[in-house]
Amino acid sequence: MTSIKHQLVRFLALGLAAGAITTGAQASTNLVVNGGFETWGLSGSDEFSTNYAPGNGQLQGWRTTGLAFVFVPGDHTAVGRYNGFELYGPANGNNNGLTTSLQGGNYVASDADRGYGAPITQLVSGLEVGKKYDVSFEWAAGQQLNYTGATFESWQVSLLDSNNVVTADYSTATVTNPQGGFQPWRTETFSFIATETAQTLRFWADGGPGGVPPFALLDGVSLTAAAVPEPSTWLMLVAGFGLVGAAARRRARVVAA
Repeated sequence: MTSIKHQLVRFLALGLAAGAITTGAQASTNLVVNGGFETWGLSGSDEFSTNYAPGNGQLQGWRTTGLAFVFVPGDHTAVGRYNGFELYGPANGNNNGLTTSLQGGNYVASDADRGYGAPITQLVSGLEVGKKYDVSFEWAAGQQLNYTGATFESWQVSLLDSNNVVTADYSTATVTNPQGGFQPWRTETFSFIATETAQTLRFWADGGPGGVPPFALLDGVSLTAAAVPEPSTWLMLVAGFGLVGAAARRRARVVAA
C-alpha cells in the first residue's frame, strides 16, 4: 500500500508541475496599462486628478477626479493644487518606515477620506467573457504631514460592466495607523469572472477620520488570466489515477489469494 501511495503522490506532483509549466506563459500577460505608474508625463511628484493641471491626463491609462498623487522616488513633495503635499516619512524627519513599494519606482497615494478622494479607474480590454482572471496589487497606508491623530485605511477594488454595474468586488483588511505612522506594503490577489470583453477596474480608497487625513498607497497593479491546466495535464492526472487504481486492484487480488 505504501508504494501505491508513493505512485499517487508522484503522479500528482508531475501533473501539477506540468500544469505550472504549460500555463505560465498564458498567465503572465498583464492586461492593465501602466500598472506600475511608471509612465508619468511629469518629472517629479505631483497630483494627477483629471480636474487638475499639470497632472491632468499625465498618468497613462488611469483616471481620477479625487485627491490623488503620483510619488516619484527621490521627490517626496508633490506640488498639487494645495502648493505642497507630503506624507510623514524619513525625508521630513519622521522615521516611520515609509518606503516605495516592493517593486520600487513610482506609486500612487489617494486620499482615503471619501469627502476628498474618488475612485482611480482604468478600462481594461482584451477580456474573454466567462474566463477567470486574477487581480494583484501592492498597497500601504500613510498620513499627510502636519496633521494629527490616528487614521485607518483600506482599498475597495471592483470590476464594473459597461453599465457601471459592479460585477466583482473585493475589499482589503482595514489597517490602523498611529499618528504620523506608516503601514508597510503588502500584496493582495483576488479572482473574478469576466462578463464583458472590456470592464472598468476601480480602486477606491476608504478610511478616516475625515480631515485628518488618511492616505492609501497603491502600486504594482496587474490583471492576468488565471492559470488553468492544459487538457494534456488533466489527461496525465487521469492516467495516473487509473494506473494507481489498477495497481491497487492487482495488489488486493494477490493478498486475497
